[in-house]
Amino acid sequence: MYYSAIGLLALIILLIENRDILFGGNGVFDAAAWKEYRRFLYAVLLYYVTDILWGVLDVLVLPVPLFIDTSVYFVMMAVGVLLWTRFVVAYLSDKGFFGRFLVWFGHIAAFSVTCLLIVNIFVPVMFSIDENGTYKALWARYLLLTAQVLLHILTYFYAYLSVRNGPEAMAHRQRYRAIASFGLVVAVFVVVQVFFPMLPIYAVAYMLGISMLRTIVVQSQREEYLLRLEQADEVKKLKQSMTSLLDNIPGLTFSKDAETGVYLACNQAFAEYAHKTSPEGVVGLTDMEIFDKETATHFIEDDKLALSMDEPYIFFEDVPDAAGNQRQFQTTKVKFTDASGRLCTLGMSQDVTDLIRIQRENATTKEEYEKARSTGIILSHIAQTLARGYAYLFYVNLETGEFRGYHTNDSGVLEEEQHGEDFFDASLRDIDNLIYPEDRAMVRKMLEKKRLLNALDRNKNVFLTYRMLTERGPAYFNMQISRMEDDDRFIVVGVTDVDEEVRQRTMNERIKEESLAYTRLSALSGDLLCVYVVEPETGHYREFSSVKSFNGLNIPEEGTEFFDSIREHAKELVFEEDRERFLLTITRDEVLSEIQSNGIFATTVRFMMNDRANFVQIKAAMVEEKEGARLIVGLSDVDSHVRREEEYARRLAQAQSKVNIDALTGIRNKYAYLDEANRLEKMVAEDRNAEFALVILDVNELKKVNDTSGHQAGDKYIQDACKLICDTFKHSPVFRIGGDEFAVVVEKGDYENLDTLVGNMNAYNAGATRTGGLVVACGTARHESGEDVTTVFARADHNMYADKARLKEEKKKLDG
Repeated sequence: MYYSAIGLLALIILLIENRDILFGGNGVFDAAAWKEYRRFLYAVLLYYVTDILWGVLDVLVLPVPLFIDTSVYFVMMAVGVLLWTRFVVAYLSDKGFFGRFLVWFGHIAAFSVTCLLIVNIFVPVMFSIDENGTYKALWARYLLLTAQVLLHILTYFYAYLSVRNGPEAMAHRQRYRAIASFGLVVAVFVVVQVFFPMLPIYAVAYMLGISMLRTIVVQSQREEYLLRLEQADEVKKLKQSMTSLLDNIPGLTFSKDAETGVYLACNQAFAEYAHKTSPEGVVGLTDMEIFDKETATHFIEDDKLALSMDEPYIFFEDVPDAAGNQRQFQTTKVKFTDASGRLCTLGMSQDVTDLIRIQRENATTKEEYEKARSTGIILSHIAQTLARGYAYLFYVNLETGEFRGYHTNDSGVLEEEQHGEDFFDASLRDIDNLIYPEDRAMVRKMLEKKRLLNALDRNKNVFLTYRMLTERGPAYFNMQISRMEDDDRFIVVGVTDVDEEVRQRTMNERIKEESLAYTRLSALSGDLLCVYVVEPETGHYREFSSVKSFNGLNIPEEGTEFFDSIREHAKELVFEEDRERFLLTITRDEVLSEIQSNGIFATTVRFMMNDRANFVQIKAAMVEEKEGARLIVGLSDVDSHVRREEEYARRLAQAQSKVNIDALTGIRNKYAYLDEANRLEKMVAEDRNAEFALVILDVNELKKVNDTSGHQAGDKYIQDACKLICDTFKHSPVFRIGGDEFAVVVEKGDYENLDTLVGNMNAYNAGATRTGGLVVACGTARHESGEDVTTVFARADHNMYADKARLKEEKKKLDG
């Protein structure tokens, strides 16, 4: 039976080593060559079965079954050689004459064996088995084995020589040599089988050869497949990133393979232009497959021009949009090389129809505009509006260092204050006199000319916040330095007083830090009431600690089914309003799930203690002990902490409310207005046609009142003005945004009646001008589509100053 034992061992080894090929379907061995190899393995399996059966039948001396099994044995040998040859040719991807010859040779050999076996039934030519079960080999058997040896030797040379056929074969030379060696090994063992027909030599040859292929070829194929999967995943991620990038670029965006013209990626806008539902419908196609011949030819010629240039190719063209309307596009095409070394083109097209229309409409006024620009009228108006928020402005020539300094007077008019020869030297000289000592090194470093120019080359604007020495002590200022867009020889330096905003922001941050510190401290406080140790699997628990004033959860100090016990007995201790939540959260599944997700379970409910509802925190966590995992459940009295947190929250809300209130008038201040402006900006972002208006008001002759009657009278003057404004705009929020300046945000009902309300204010001012009473200049601006809040404010502010000038002129006429 040793003969069958060898075959059985070979069969088991084959099944263990190649189960993934025989029974798997995970994509590693889906190629045509590996399908041939799978068929070859099945043929080898059948051969092993016949070989095992042959040994059994030989021992049992069953001549007829032995004859049939021997015939099948030779058929499976021939089929195995044929399928092995087909696998080798398919794996080496050779469609030449030698490969086809080997396959035909294998078919002829298998067909010849089948015919000889049929003849052998009637006339023994292959083998004979007498009535005693004695096997005798005949001449045709040796012819068959000779043909098989020859075929294996031919496949050996075929595979070995294929190593030299190109760089890909050289890269896989170890695999090719292993395949070649298989044929040589089997050929040698077949020769041995000729001389020892009663030994399972052929089975051993298959076992050794297939094991070698498994180690060298199959395992390498698997690793290569996994590497391809990983690379494919990386490519997929890269494509997703590229698609996301393209989708966030405005206009039509796409990239192509420069050699084939195939689209590699595009954004949704381009896909819609190409009449596709998504970018996937464009990728993989060429211009000729997407557009009509004329359009495609035009695009291809543009690509050729872009590829011939070292600079980006930028041009304008008339292109119909997705709806067929003629639009003007600015297109930029540039060549680039991707990570794999492939030459590509990147294209970006933006719709400039409206821009070109505006340029054409403005062309008729170009001469007037240039004239106004040369005389400084437009610059003056812009500067007057934008400079209002600055304490100082400097206009600096970088080449000569010459500069002019400006400041805004009490009326908001820009006035020249100084003129100098070297801005940087003058600034460095003034630092010790004007800048707070701790900030002098920082300002001096920023105003070093070379360092500043390098910073402006990287960014259009440079910002610095520092403290200046003022009459009221150290005050925060912000310096913004910008390079002129149309002439980079000049910079503009703006200095803004931001002391109030910085101090308010610092106060808010301090409040938040105190809140955070309080939260951290309260997490460490609280008295421990009771602790339970629970076995999570069985529910067995024991209580090992509790204070005398708390009698546990009304359950025994030790027992089973912990969660059922506390839900049944402790619910009466829980405050009625918290009872339902207690029953929903204190369950085994809920607690363990929360611990698995977050590492700890925690909840707070109120327990009735000493006839009073006390806040009690229940925490649970899992720990590893010698006996295994244990659930630790602790109850802490956090009543005082919870109530202190509620009180602190109430005080915090009061403090934050005071930050937004103007101390003199009791209305909201500039900080509150900034919050309101942010709200309006969000509203505009959601609805470009949002309906609101801004009213800017300024109290006339406040300085005169302060100078003649004192600041106390001036404060009363501001309070009276505030009352007048609040009485006029009863249904709108009023803000004091400066010393004598107020702002009103008008919406809803007041927005519809804005003209009436402003008319009432104008009528009051007319009377007050005649009688010498309190006069408040007023300017309004309604939000228009596309405007931001800053633009609306600037228009209202401009209209207020126009009204202020009109009122002063009327006053002069009455006094004259």
